[in-house]
Amino acid sequence: MIGMSRFQSSVALAPVPRPLMDEVVRALLDALEELPFTDDGHLEIGAEIGDVRLVEGKHLTAGARYRIVPPDMESDEADIEVKVVSWKRAGESRIELTSDVDGHVLHARLELRMVGQRAHTLRAAGSYQGPGPGPLRKLQRANWEAEVRFEEWWSVLGQRTSPISLRVKHPLAIASFLIDRGKDKDERWAVEGRLRSRGRWIARPVAAIALLAVRSRVRRALSDGFGKAEAAWNGFMPDLVERGLQERVTLRHQVEVKPVSREWAEEYVTALHQAVEGLRFEKGRLTDTSADVRLIEGEHIEAGSRYRFFHEAENEDEREPESLDVSVAAWDLAGPSRVEFSGTGQGPTGWAEIDSAQKPAVVRGAVTMSIEEFTQLGLEGEANLERWWADVGGSGGDVPALTATIDHRLGEGSISIAGSPAEGDRWKVDVTVAVEGRDWARPLIAVAALVGFAAIDDSFKDLVNETAENWDGAIPGAVESEPRRAAEATLRRAMDGAADDGAADDGAADDGARDDVRPD
Repeated sequence: MIGMSRFQSSVALAPVPRPLMDEVVRALLDALEELPFTDDGHLEIGAEIGDVRLVEGKHLTAGARYRIVPPDMESDEADIEVKVVSWKRAGESRIELTSDVDGHVLHARLELRMVGQRAHTLRAAGSYQGPGPGPLRKLQRANWEAEVRFEEWWSVLGQRTSPISLRVKHPLAIASFLIDRGKDKDERWAVEGRLRSRGRWIARPVAAIALLAVRSRVRRALSDGFGKAEAAWNGFMPDLVERGLQERVTLRHQVEVKPVSREWAEEYVTALHQAVEGLRFEKGRLTDTSADVRLIEGEHIEAGSRYRFFHEAENEDEREPESLDVSVAAWDLAGPSRVEFSGTGQGPTGWAEIDSAQKPAVVRGAVTMSIEEFTQLGLEGEANLERWWADVGGSGGDVPALTATIDHRLGEGSISIAGSPAEGDRWKVDVTVAVEGRDWARPLIAVAALVGFAAIDDSFKDLVNETAENWDGAIPGAVESEPRRAAEATLRRAMDGAADDGAADDGAADDGARDDVRPD
């Protein structure tokens, strides 16, 4: 056809077992069905996703309607409605969406057909109308339809039509993208993609000429795109298939770090305890520091004393600066010490305790804090120092010395850190994090972990590596000085607020720390 442009490319992809795909689809359906709506119809999942309300019918039954207002938008700025036409786990489910946001009007339809526990067909179609005025409004219009036929893709009898298709129609152009699966080679899927496009209406002759001029560049770009997609797919898919869908996701990484002697560490803890006792207050305010710390109740560092740490307002709109209240429940050099803290607004709340600052054996703590100002995360942990020193000395057991639990409305997890001796006067540190979803989020988190495990695992390893590098950068300067000097420097940096960004300062903070702890 005159003006029609065709591009084709083939790739060999690592296969995905049909049962795994069906398991993922069922997990997503489970998560949707278990969404927690309150009695008044509001969706509460512990994260800020906007205002989602069930305004008619029962959740995921024919006739159910939902109204959605995105985050940071008012109800009169956005009108988004979702309607359930049908919902059958062993049949056909259909959902329709209508959205009008600032004049951008979207209509969409999603259909999923299940045969028993297997996904058969997924279809999506819709239209878009932009807000443009007058004659240009017609050019801000588009329609699309897409289809995935699972049965045909995994069929051993071959395919009559393309199992995966996408078609987009605009007043000036039309395009289609078809994906076919050929005969497997070397246990890989032979996948062929075909792109067709042509101009419409007055744009047809112009598009034909333009395509002739850029055909070779478009072909190279598509070939490069297919090649990169093939490499990415084959890079992560085999591991993904091997892991399968797991409700509990476990991350592990080992690093080596410079050691600290037990004697130095215990003297440091004792000195830090005494340095806190030595802080001076005049008329209820901490002296010799830029931090605004006030003693608002009791005598300094005695049981029952209470302090307030003020943080400067980040912008002029804040009427009052945020603050953190710290209370002393117990304070004894040779016995237990415990402090409790509570922040204003979204600030952290928790406690920390040690059995003895003179001969520390167990440290415990807990904190509940906000992440990105919209969701609460709780952590509670314990460090068994006797076990740690036995582990790094080569006489420990199988129980990790440092353990913590993670609590969130969407899931729960655990953290463990174990030490052991390494060659060259180093410590081996094994860090393990395990997470699983809770209630309705359990299948959703399992799917997210399956698809994004590689990226999550890389980020976890980067974080552990960075922490180890910061430790190795700070420890030599500290242990070369007296524990008392190091403790005083630590407390001074904490009081001045430098500890918050010191670890990320690529050596600048470390140099400062060495200056602080250099013996007289």
